Amino acid sequence: MIFTKISVRNINVLMLILLLIITTPAVCSAGINGIEISAIEITPQPAEPGDDVTLKIRVTNNGVETIEDFSVKIDVEYPFYLKSESNNFENKRILNVGSSVDNIYYLTVDPNAISGTYPIEFGIYVNDVILNPPDNNVYVQVVGRPDLIIKADAIDNVAPGDTFPLKISVDNVGTGMAKNVKVISESENILILGSNIELIDRIMPAETSEIEYDFIAKNDLDPDAHQFPIVLKYIDEQGANYTLTYNIGINILNRAEIGIQSIKVNPTQITPIDEVYITGIIENTGTGDAEKVVLELENEDRSYKSFIGELRSDDDAPFYFYIDPGATGNKDLNITINYTDDFGSYELEQSIPIEVERPKTNIILIISLLIIIAVPVAYIVYKRRRGGNGEQ
Repeated sequence: MIFTKISVRNINVLMLILLLIITTPAVCSAGINGIEISAIEITPQPAEPGDDVTLKIRVTNNGVETIEDFSVKIDVEYPFYLKSESNNFENKRILNVGSSVDNIYYLTVDPNAISGTYPIEFGIYVNDVILNPPDNNVYVQVVGRPDLIIKADAIDNVAPGDTFPLKISVDNVGTGMAKNVKVISESENILILGSNIELIDRIMPAETSEIEYDFIAKNDLDPDAHQFPIVLKYIDEQGANYTLTYNIGINILNRAEIGIQSIKVNPTQITPIDEVYITGIIENTGTGDAEKVVLELENEDRSYKSFIGELRSDDDAPFYFYIDPGATGNKDLNITINYTDDFGSYELEQSIPIEVERPKTNIILIISLLIIIAVPVAYIVYKRRRGGNGEQ
């Protein structure tokens, strides 16, 4: 019997707890079904980053019973900051059926806020218990302003007539979206190969769009530090137009173009006993002067040099070599040209094919006979001269 009484008491306590758990939310839900939160004024709308925003809120009891100990708390999150409010909604009050109460909140939008629609949440409390109606948020639209900047890769030194690639980055460092972006080259001296307009649909805040162009420097461009303009045209989310011009620097230098215009080899039939005479003309067809011009010829294990020095644009100069042809056979004489210009140092190579033939037999025979004849003749002349000197 004792066990039965204890069990019945426990069951009664448990039933009471369950009844409280079940009925409490039901009461709260019934009391809040008619609560409505609405924004009756948002000024300005849309707001811009850095703006002060006035937000007037109305809470209406459209339910069937009076709500007592009623309060509202605002939950302000980034990008908004609460400055003040007209009435303290956190103080408990009574909200009769069909009545409403207003409150004005003064907010500030963060200066770095990007475009978007941001919620501001309101918590409704009855008897210090939070109740959430179907939609307890008020939405404020923030529209930022785009700010596009251009970054370009460093450009190596360029000569008139050169083509060169250039990668351009368009960064949006602003707070709003840029639309219908046009990147336009308006230079008359540095020209784009192809269309001079590149279109970008949109660039969001903190985004980057990259474009790669091929440019050409005009042939008559004077050597100097130049700038060529790149124009950006775009609109923001509210239809305002923007036009910006950025100048990109480039260094134009003259380039020398060195080459051998002509070359001659004498004799045309070469034997190992010949001395070979090589002459030629070296020219500069570029727009820049060449300095420290030196030609070096290599044949087997020997080298020969011809010093030219300075060679101005559209100028030429002779060079020559006296060389030992070396062993018989077909071979290439390697000529190396070294010079410098505004862009740096260069080394060019060119080869001259020659054939060194064996001496012909009759030539050797003639030379041998001449030597044989010359020796006794020289002896006889020598003896006669000695004899003549003795008689005297």
